[in-house]
Amino acid sequence: MSKVINDPKTSQPVYQPQAALPTRSRRPQGLKNNHALSAKETASAVVPVAAGDLNNDLNDATLAQNGYATGNAQFLHIQIENNGTDDTLELYAYNYNFGSWAKYYLPLGIKNGGDTTTNLAYVEAKWTTINGKFMVTVPIHGIDRIGFVHDGTLNDMVVRAAVSTF
Repeated sequence: MSKVINDPKTSQPVYQPQAALPTRSRRPQGLKNNHALSAKETASAVVPVAAGDLNNDLNDATLAQNGYATGNAQFLHIQIENNGTDDTLELYAYNYNFGSWAKYYLPLGIKNGGDTTTNLAYVEAKWTTINGKFMVTVPIHGIDRIGFVHDGTLNDMVVRAAVSTF
């Protein structure tokens, strides 16, 4: 649906698409637009690699061995599709200042009262034995590059990913 407004300088009509939802809003918005889409974006599939194949120098010509640039996004959206086999997907992070890849951990663990370290407060960003489609949003807080790592087999696993700032 479009609405017509007049250009303030020329007084000519200007057609603007009416957004279904305001963008970049931090305030909760009602979900009202259930209309069919005339066109949609093509899914961005990523290629998981073996952990040892991630290149610290970021100069590898092989697909995905330099990971994927995030543009310092806040969130990584991942959809994993698999047939229930024992495939594993794990995230690795790269920061340009450190110059190397490392396993990515999320602050989602449970702190054990007897443990005086923060180790138990963090868990590996890792998914195993997925059956069907699984989607998750992961906070990456400005990591420069993200690597998708498999456990040595891929079987039928398909991984799609996107990033966002909100």
